[in-house]
Amino acid sequence: MAEIGFEMYQKILDEAIRELKRSEFKELFKEEIARQDDFVQDCTIDTDLEILIPDEYVESITERLSLYTRLDSCETEEELQYMKKELADRFGALPQQVEDLFVTVRCRKLAVELGFEKMSLKDNVLRCFFINRPDSSYFESKTFTMILNYLQTQTNKARLKQVGRLFMLLAEPMKSMEEMHRFLAELHRFSFTKAGTSAE
Repeated sequence: MAEIGFEMYQKILDEAIRELKRSEFKELFKEEIARQDDFVQDCTIDTDLEILIPDEYVESITERLSLYTRLDSCETEEELQYMKKELADRFGALPQQVEDLFVTVRCRKLAVELGFEKMSLKDNVLRCFFINRPDSSYFESKTFTMILNYLQTQTNKARLKQVGRLFMLLAEPMKSMEEMHRFLAELHRFSFTKAGTSAE
């Protein structure tokens, strides 16, 4: 734990416990598993766009770090809207980088529910990487089935690509965080409404 740090240790431990519940002890935890339709805990987003709180908008480094932490912990759209209003009241109109930061948080939450562990938006191409365990039951889930259905019947700008034993969704052209959010929201709405679960 001293070598990798507490947060990384906690993340590895949580993933190991989660996996054991779903495999070795699935009968014991079947009710809990049934309540969990998520397979991914977090999603990282890599982009060549400038998504940050600029120094000239919030001068204090400590304050910026605190705002990043608060933003990351926002669970609902109401919390995001409240924080956005607070920033505007304290620091003035939000620059585009900060607007994009809020959109990024929304995208991450949608991505986790859709089963993406990582997304990359570079050179106007969105790459969404599915959970990186090919033997995961996610690939037999209603969510994955509905994503495939969406790609086959609802869009001509996205496709599935196999890289080795792993899957990736490619969508282009995708020129902004707003465009990425609209695409993910539409995919989420289709997948969860059709799958018979609640959509955002």
